[in-house]
Formats: sequence, structure tokens, C-alpha cells
Amino acid sequence: MSKEMTKKEAKINDEVHITYYFSVLFTILGTLSILVLLHYKVENLGLFTILLSISAGGLPSGVVGAFIDYKISEYKLKSN
Repeated sequence: MSKEMTKKEAKINDEVHITYYFSVLFTILGTLSILVLLHYKVENLGLFTILLSISAGGLPSGVVGAFIDYKISEYKLKSN
């Protein structure tokens, strides 16, 4: 019985195609929001400021977007 469940889970994992649209969108929105906040606090936007905005806002919100993409793809697979 457990071999059948393992095969079904492996088949589901093989069939899930994640598009990462929300990941890209959330990464861009997170980076832009931190850039806007830092723009008012810092006079010059340099490379450090851009890297800080990506690591502070873009990457964490991108992970949330990836989770949303995975759940949507999983839901689409189950509904088909």
C-alpha cells in the first residue's frame, strides 16, 4: 500500500509545473518597496542600496510568491 502511495506522490510531483509568476512579481514589488523607503532615507542610490533592497525585501517576498505558485499549481493539478 505504501509503495502505491509513494508512486502516486512521485507522479504528482512530476506533473506539477510551477510557473513562478507570483515569485517574480513579489520579488519586484518587495525590491521596489524597499527602494522607495530607502530613497527617502539615503541621498544616493548606489549598488549597496540596491543589493540591500533585494536582500531585505525582494528575496523574502519572492519566497512567499514561490509558495503561492506551488500551491496554485498543486490546486490546478488536483482540479484536473
